[in-house]
Amino acid sequence: MSIRTNSGISRRRFLGTGFSAVAMGLLARQGVAVDALLARSDAKELPFGPTSPLRRISSHPQSVMFDGLPFAPWFTGDDFTDETGYPFHASPPCCPDAVPEPSETAQVVVVGGGISGLATAVMLEELGPIVLELHEQFGGNAVGELWRQQPYSIGSAYVIVPDKGSFLESFYASLGLDRVARYAGPQDPIELLGKISFDFWTGAGRSPEEQKAFQRYADVVRHMAEKSYPEIPLPDGKDNQWILDLDRKTLRQDIEDQMGMQMPPLLAAAVQGYCYSSFGAGMQDLSAAAGWNFLAAEEYGRWVFPGGNAYMSWVMWQRLRQMDDKLPPSLRPYHVRSNCMVVDVRLQGEGVLVTYRDPSGAYRSILSDHVVLACPKHVAKNILHELETLYPEKRQAMEIPTVPYLVANILLDAPVPLDFYDVFLIGDEEFPMDPAMIDLGPRVVDVLSGHYARSGSPPLSVVSLYMPFPYGSSRRASLVIPDPWQRYAEILAPQVRRILDLFGLAENAVRQIRMTRWGHALPVAEPGFIANGTADHLRCPIQDRIFFVNQDNWALPAVENSILDARGVADAVRSRARV
Repeated sequence: MSIRTNSGISRRRFLGTGFSAVAMGLLARQGVAVDALLARSDAKELPFGPTSPLRRISSHPQSVMFDGLPFAPWFTGDDFTDETGYPFHASPPCCPDAVPEPSETAQVVVVGGGISGLATAVMLEELGPIVLELHEQFGGNAVGELWRQQPYSIGSAYVIVPDKGSFLESFYASLGLDRVARYAGPQDPIELLGKISFDFWTGAGRSPEEQKAFQRYADVVRHMAEKSYPEIPLPDGKDNQWILDLDRKTLRQDIEDQMGMQMPPLLAAAVQGYCYSSFGAGMQDLSAAAGWNFLAAEEYGRWVFPGGNAYMSWVMWQRLRQMDDKLPPSLRPYHVRSNCMVVDVRLQGEGVLVTYRDPSGAYRSILSDHVVLACPKHVAKNILHELETLYPEKRQAMEIPTVPYLVANILLDAPVPLDFYDVFLIGDEEFPMDPAMIDLGPRVVDVLSGHYARSGSPPLSVVSLYMPFPYGSSRRASLVIPDPWQRYAEILAPQVRRILDLFGLAENAVRQIRMTRWGHALPVAEPGFIANGTADHLRCPIQDRIFFVNQDNWALPAVENSILDARGVADAVRSRARV
């Protein structure tokens, strides 16, 4: 369920499209049937390969046997060899003593090719933006793989169903996402004592006192969804003091205050499992505003795309690539450039100088009217020249706690008998609720159907397992300690067997288990993050020339928040752009 998205949009307040007529006109609908798209995936105009958010893997991938199960021989996702070595956790690589003179100019440069950067660039398409992506593959955490014509996510997995008439609905429709989405309802089944329960949230089979608590919790969730939904980003022109007050409380505190009682252990375990999966943090460590922004939005259901949110990344990436079709081959890729490490961003004259290391290792500079830093703040803080002098409060605000994540996709030569989207794994009432219990061993907290949005019924499937590492970045080290692959293969193998049994799947149906590690996947919205002004400093531009769009603007791992912030930045840049 996690490394995924949740809503930042009100169920009561329709946001006007607000998307300029010029920009909307440039967004042709991308309503390509999924089957047709995949059937053409070998064609030159639709490559699934390096740079694409959807990477094709072999139909018969080579495996390493571990404890009798076939594993891919190494991780996908973040590639790093020590805890500080992942790009710019400490400092960027040194560029020449003097940054090179600009070799080109642009109206807009976007740093970062994840959902935030791609969305911003698509909204500013008429300005010919240049997007610089550090990695070979665009998409950030919203990337996926394609196995035997089956796309699946290795990161961000779904979006909340958008409000009718909202900007998000218009934006998704402009990309054709409404044509390929499959709806997933709000009530996920729960695994308890080795069995899947579809009526868990009713409190069925529990004591009268527990059933009362389940009912009160349901009433509170409904109230927050329909009457008191905390919009994030904060709505303009409204009295948001109640959201700021909510932000100062922990989610657990507010839930129990509204229920008028403590949550019984089983209910608390289920809510905690959701928080681990969605935020990588416990409800006792999470802002109530952030928590309800996710929990209450789930009441309106989800849209799941083929390949998860990698499909959204792919559509935007493909659209931006079309700008290059008009250029001579010698100049490609021009607008979307992978393997480009930005090392310095500085104000220069009336513009912004962006210096990057290209795939050949040469340093180049672009003089741009505007720059959008759509990269995480742990990158931005190290590449912004003289940030401490320009905006010391912003530099301090950029110290955002993040937590790691591990995803394991099980490729199966068999269909899954149960049609489901997400199943939470509670086990029993000994579910780990605090750091001491978590330290007993990492565990998979929920299982997603990676093939949920496919069309037809091919004789194969993909099951995605999500293993968060809540309670601090210290657990990130376990992803880079000596032999981390063997450590996590050993941890996962028995859990994979239990999950196969849960869904009635045979071990010999497993073609491969592919582990993906994300070192800084989830920013943590601690209590007071919005109320103390941190979010304001993070979002504030520098001299209206350097702008910021990323999920960590609000410390929420949500595509919706990123897109809504991208909209605001795109409007601001467009209003200042040269005609």
